[in-house]
Amino acid sequence: MEKTVQELKNLIMDLIYEIGSLKERVAILEEEKPHDRIQKQQRQIDAVKLQGESYTNLGRIYAEGFHVCPVAYGEPRQEDGCLFCMAFMGKE
Repeated sequence: MEKTVQELKNLIMDLIYEIGSLKERVAILEEEKPHDRIQKQQRQIDAVKLQGESYTNLGRIYAEGFHVCPVAYGEPRQEDGCLFCMAFMGKE
């Protein structure tokens, strides 16, 4: 019985040590969290800017008389508008 009590004490001490380690890890992660959030927001802003520039370039290409749709990208357009291009540009 005394051996069992000692084993339980050792187990409790190990658990206390592990909980302490976990608390330290949580504190470190909480410090990093705002920095990570800011970086994620900046990546999202950069992606939106890139998408905006891409659509601007596609609009310019379309205005110059070329297809921007996946069906005929880069080919010269006829006088009539291409429904595929119009639908593609409408996704903005």
